[in-house]
Amino acid sequence: MKSDLRKLNIEYVLNSIDKSTDLQLILNSICSWLESNITDALVTIMLYSEAEQTLTLVNGEHHFSSKYCRSISPLKVKDKNGSCGTAAFSRKTIISRNLILDPNWKNYLEFVREENIISCWSVPIISAKGILYGTFGTYYREEKTPRSEHFEFINQAVSLIALAIERENEYKQRLAINEKYSSFYTHHPDLIIEIDLNGYILNSNITCNKILGFSEKQILGKHFWTFIPTKYHKLINLAFKDALKGIAKHYKIPAYHSSGKLIWLDLTNLPIIQNQKVTGVFAIARDISTRLKNEESLRLLKRGVDASPNGIFITDISDNLEIVFVNPSFTSITGYSPEEILGKSYNFLSGPETDLIQVEKIKTGIRELKETTVKLKKYRRNGTWFWCRLMFGPVFDQNNICTHFLGNIEDITEDEKNRSYIKYQHTRDSITGLPNQRTFDKFLEKEFEQQNKSPASLALFYIDLDDFRSMNESLGYLIGDKIIRDIGSRLQDLLKKDGLLSRYIEDKFILLVKNSKNHNQLVTLAESILDLISQNFQIENKALHLTASIGIAVRNSNTRYASELLYESMNALKEAKKQGRNTWYLYKRDPNKFFPEKDYAFLRLELMTALKEKQFRLFYQPLVDPRTGKVHSVEALIRWHHPQKGFIFPDTFIPLAERTGQIVAIGQWVLEQACFDIAHINEKNNTTISVSVNISPLQFGRSNFLSCLESVLIKSKLPANLLKIEITEGVIINGADRAIEILKSVRELGVKVSIDDFGTGYSSLSYLRRLPINQIKLDREFIDNLTNNSQDSSIVQSIIYLAHQLNLEVVAEGVETLEQAKILHYQNCDLLQGYFYTKPVELNNVIFKYYSLEEC
Repeated sequence: MKSDLRKLNIEYVLNSIDKSTDLQLILNSICSWLESNITDALVTIMLYSEAEQTLTLVNGEHHFSSKYCRSISPLKVKDKNGSCGTAAFSRKTIISRNLILDPNWKNYLEFVREENIISCWSVPIISAKGILYGTFGTYYREEKTPRSEHFEFINQAVSLIALAIERENEYKQRLAINEKYSSFYTHHPDLIIEIDLNGYILNSNITCNKILGFSEKQILGKHFWTFIPTKYHKLINLAFKDALKGIAKHYKIPAYHSSGKLIWLDLTNLPIIQNQKVTGVFAIARDISTRLKNEESLRLLKRGVDASPNGIFITDISDNLEIVFVNPSFTSITGYSPEEILGKSYNFLSGPETDLIQVEKIKTGIRELKETTVKLKKYRRNGTWFWCRLMFGPVFDQNNICTHFLGNIEDITEDEKNRSYIKYQHTRDSITGLPNQRTFDKFLEKEFEQQNKSPASLALFYIDLDDFRSMNESLGYLIGDKIIRDIGSRLQDLLKKDGLLSRYIEDKFILLVKNSKNHNQLVTLAESILDLISQNFQIENKALHLTASIGIAVRNSNTRYASELLYESMNALKEAKKQGRNTWYLYKRDPNKFFPEKDYAFLRLELMTALKEKQFRLFYQPLVDPRTGKVHSVEALIRWHHPQKGFIFPDTFIPLAERTGQIVAIGQWVLEQACFDIAHINEKNNTTISVSVNISPLQFGRSNFLSCLESVLIKSKLPANLLKIEITEGVIINGADRAIEILKSVRELGVKVSIDDFGTGYSSLSYLRRLPINQIKLDREFIDNLTNNSQDSSIVQSIIYLAHQLNLEVVAEGVETLEQAKILHYQNCDLLQGYFYTKPVELNNVIFKYYSLEEC
């Protein structure tokens, strides 16, 4: 009966192994079987880790305390390390009859006593190929010596365990292979469909759904015809029949997407061969719609390059950067044939007057693999020169390796001629030909910089024609212009080369005299000017009489900035007007109007105190839509309300702040205050008025500018699209690439960008198409001369047209008269700003609706 029970258990184990039953269950069965056949045996199994060289207890833990189990699992495989560690090390059966006396157990005597175990037999589990799987151990609580029948049972158990482990490993290997195949099929980047011999779909992978858009349920069981246009059925049938014959086929074919659109597939039919017989077909495909579209785009691109009016050339990356391609325009511009050009160095058009500094910029761009744009004088085949704008930059492959250089030349000879003329027009008054306001201001600033190094006397004469506006309106602007022209000519003849004379604005002239020797000399000059202007004018057989008032300011050791001297001359002019006009007045420094005579450090302290004690205030000037009269936005303008001196205008303190670097802190305050002000008034009035804030070059160039900008928006809760930053053209021209990257980041925040004083830096026109901006503000100089200078009017019209072509908004600032406003409105200027509507006022006094010009 006992032998039958033993046989039954072995058959159960063998049957479990054959069915790949869970290994742990099989090991449990073997342990139970052996314990039922060896009296008092406590059976354990430990599995071997070749990587760790250890044994881990997997069966028999219930016979011992958790403390003992933790001490032996894992167990290091080495000599004299318990029965199992030694058996695995020696690959021999180890019989330990008395554990207390056995040297293999000297490190575990404490556990022997605690667990009350006396004997241990350990047998290594080794496969037929000699692979160590682990050890099989039997413990006894009394001394016990194995008999032959015990070895028979143990060896049989060891064989069964080895067999079970081998079958488990085989099962895992088969599973791994199946998983690899399934993973390859399921996750292959190409579409894979399995088709039976009749053309019906049996299976599809994940990519099939991604490419065709159909779910697996929508595809399975359908004939492949379903997804192919009827006109291509013949082609796909022939390919399918070839695959059934064992012949792979590769071709391109359109297929329906779930959206109803057609996509193009690069398709391969592969026969499925099992036991040397075709049992089905794999259809493997990838979507090449984009590739075909790109090929078409490349074809169109080549046509575009060939048709481009600019000369385009491509070089290799050899030391000489030899030209490998030119388009027809390049040959037309240069006069060379393609055969004469190919193989030549990229700079073969250079000549004796080619700017070497610009050439060096190109070389630097080549070394640093950066795109560079320069303006150069080049030479045609016949020896004549031409001005060109050259863009030269690297071409990278998909691995970001430079393989070629691309050049683009634009013939700008006529533009350069026009630029020289326009530059002259920008620096001169159109009526008198004298230097205009901006030119004079720059000259004055330059003189101050030079005089700071070697102080010398400077005197400023601010000349205003008395009551000229009334005469101009009564006699007409044509006569008024002739008078202005005559006055300019008289003054120029008087002064000769003794000073710089400018028609500063409308009926005002300004004169800078250097190295004046004494007070009497200035008085004599002022009297001569008054006498000259008071002489009759013969205009169209009419005798006209004018007088003038003159304000004179002389620089002294305390006059640090040009704006101070200019401000003093304006104040002196006011005094002359008060004295009855037709006179002059020499400015006497008033300590209550300007900074006292303190050193540079104290002036700096004054600004720091102003920030700390909140002496600055913001005024706002509206930007008005002339069509509707509605205020579109406001510009924030800073004023300094000094506790002793009253309001101080920016002209006085901003240059100092820029010089000391305090402009950054002041600019940050303006930015924050403006955002909080506008957020508050919008919430109060349920409006969406936006605000423009001027950003100084120093503030814009700081590395933390973007983070500060983002922080202000978060704190103020002002929507980013309601903030516009204004920067000057100079910021971009002086560091175009970095400035453009910063502006791109600003736009990504949602903040808008405006170019202030546009038109003073003509070279920046070339950057317009690259700039991530929303708006340009026309320079005030254009507006001042708009009504009396047809050329300025034409320039304004051209700029507005160009800006609108680039989807840019145009603002005209400094609009002071109805006539100016009407002209700008007629020229489709988007927004107007200036005294015609209102001077800058505090926020609570801003009017948000004016009358429409279309109603005038």
